[in-house]
Parts: sequence; structure tokens; C-alpha cells
Amino acid sequence: MKMVRILCLLVIGLMALAPASAVLAQQPALAVRPYDGRYNTEIVAGNEYPFTIEIENTGTQTISNATFSAVFPSGWAVKFDPAGFATVNAFEKKRVDAMINVPKAETAGDYIVTLKVTAAGVPEIKMDVRVTVRVPVVEPKVEMRALYPTLSGIAGEQLVFEVEFLYTAATLTAEPITLNLSTKTPPNWTIEMTPPYEKEKKLSAITLKPGFTFGDKIRVAVTPTFLPLPDPGEYPIALTADSGVFKSTINLKAVITARYNLTLIPSDERYNMKARAGRENTFSIEVGNLGTAPVDKINFTSTKPSGWTIEFKPKELDSVSALDYSTVEVIVKPPPETIAGDYQISVQASGTQATAQQMQIRVTVETPTLWGWVGVAIIAVVIGGLIFVFMRFSRR
Repeated sequence: MKMVRILCLLVIGLMALAPASAVLAQQPALAVRPYDGRYNTEIVAGNEYPFTIEIENTGTQTISNATFSAVFPSGWAVKFDPAGFATVNAFEKKRVDAMINVPKAETAGDYIVTLKVTAAGVPEIKMDVRVTVRVPVVEPKVEMRALYPTLSGIAGEQLVFEVEFLYTAATLTAEPITLNLSTKTPPNWTIEMTPPYEKEKKLSAITLKPGFTFGDKIRVAVTPTFLPLPDPGEYPIALTADSGVFKSTINLKAVITARYNLTLIPSDERYNMKARAGRENTFSIEVGNLGTAPVDKINFTSTKPSGWTIEFKPKELDSVSALDYSTVEVIVKPPPETIAGDYQISVQASGTQATAQQMQIRVTVETPTLWGWVGVAIIAVVIGGLIFVFMRFSRR
């Protein structure tokens, strides 16, 4: 009987506890932890870094209006992505990035950031994160940068480089430094350094204040030689800045490209000639190269009236050097029956690299002396015949 009483009491006790456990099971519950399991992180001063946390609804009811906030050292900032969740379903897990921003002026050391999560019907949850701040070591140095380190131009053309300077000191309150400027260029080239907008001022040194961004700028004007002309190609130019403590060099490059300019002019500068029909008549022309590189394999062509012949001596030029010329004879032969008068011919020179502009020549054809006497004789015969006929018929 005693045993029966004990069993009855146990049953009654369990029945009494059942409603309470059912109520507890229905209560919302929220768990917060680091996504990678680590409650610490490292951030370099002046940077922002995400610390990922995971929240979980461990209850059987949906949690609503989950929001995030943080407590952090003065000057810091913490932003959450996303800023919150409208709902977190039962047994659901979600991730949040706490973007921790450490100011650049912060000193190295360990700091505590407290992340807080609140939601409807759930007590506020706090989680401390230890943030170790690292301060980068600043190595004092001088840097140079060219906006366009490679420029192209023909011989004799000025090339202008823009070079920027940056003096990085341990602190922004460091004293300015003076850098002596020196250059290295190909032989006989000229180079000038000036402020960007004061070309009349020639620089041999520059004073820099410490900073963290490129700012100070100079103009480096380089002029390749014109005589003798440099061959097409790449030419290195070095600019060195030296304070005695700091030294920096930047390498620039000038690319010299060839300019081709083939010309034709009459040797006597007269664009006309006299010619006799049926004979070879010579006219001299100058084939010039006003470019900066040789023009090779130059041949000649012509346009002329029907039946005419035009020859060139020589027929072809192997090459004409820059700023040089060659004389070519143009042999013009009109047909014997050509009527006296003015005619036009044209000649042209073409090389591998360039073609000259076509040159027009006016040719005045004169009747040969022999044909002139023949004409006189014919006229005399005609006149004599007319006189004979007139005298014969007048007697009758």
C-alpha cells in the first residue's frame, strides 16, 4: 500500500510539472557567438575590418526585430551589415558582419569592443571582442612618380615629362628636406627642370614637406639633338633626387621616331624647259630628304603626252640620307612630228618609306632647224609655182 501511495505522488508531481515545461519550451531563446569561434581579432590602425558573428534562435518561437549595437573606444566606429533582422525563425541561424573601424591615430594595444543584440521578448545579449591594434612602422623615404614615363617624338622635338615627389616622414611634423636634382641623358641632349607653370625658372633643387600623398611636381623638358640626328629607337633618361640622407631615382624613356619627307624640285628652280621635237632634251631635278631618317629604294614615274618618251638617269636611287639630296637627269623626247607649242609633263619619286609630291613641268616644244628650212623651201616652191602660173596665163 505504501508503494502505491509513492507511485501516485510521482504521477501527481509529473502532471504538475508538465504545464511549466511546456511554457518554458514555448519561450524564445537567442544565442550569439563568433562565426569562427574566436573572440579576438587584429586590425591595423586606419583600417576597417569585419568581425563576423552568428546568431541562432534556439527556441521554438519566431523572434522579431533583432537589432545590433556596440560599445567601443572613443573615435572608433562600428557598423553592422545587415543592421538587423525583422524575424529569426525557430532554430534558424544568421550571420552578421560587425565592421570595426580603427582611427589612423590610434596607438597600438588591446581594446575591448562590446557587441550587443536585442530582440522583442528576448533579454539583451552582450559579447566582448578583444581587438589588437597594430600600428604600421613608417619608414622615412622619398619617392618619385612620372605621370607618363615614356614619351615619343621626332629628333629635335621637345619632350616634356611631369614628375611628382613624395616625402614620407615618421611624423607629419618632421622638418622639410631639400633634394638636389641631377640627370643623365644621351650625349648632346638638352634637359631643363622647371616648375609646372613657371618655365622661365630653372630648377636644380626642390624642397619637400612631409606628406602621405604625391603633391609636389616639376616639369622635365628633354630635347633630342637635331644635328647629328639620332637614330630612331629608345633612349633612357634618369632623374635623381638626393638630400644626402634620402636618395631616389626615376627612369624615364624617350622614344625617337623617324620622320620621312621626300621632295622634288628643279635644279635651276624653274618649272619649265625648252625641247626640240625628235631630240633628247635634258632637265635636272633634285631629290631631297627633309626627314630624320634615310629613304630607300627611290624610283621614278612620269605622265606625258602620247608618243613622248621620258627616261631618268639614274633609273633608281638606292637611298637618300636625312637632310641630303641627289641630282637626277630627266631626258624628255617629243616625237619628230610634234607641233611647236607648250605641253605639260609630270614626274614623281617614290621610296620605301615616303613618296614625293608630283612635280609639274611645262615643256615648250620648238621645231627643229632642219624642218624649218624644209618649211621655207616648201613655201618658196609654192610661191614660185604661183608666179609661174600667173606669168604664163597673163601672156595669153
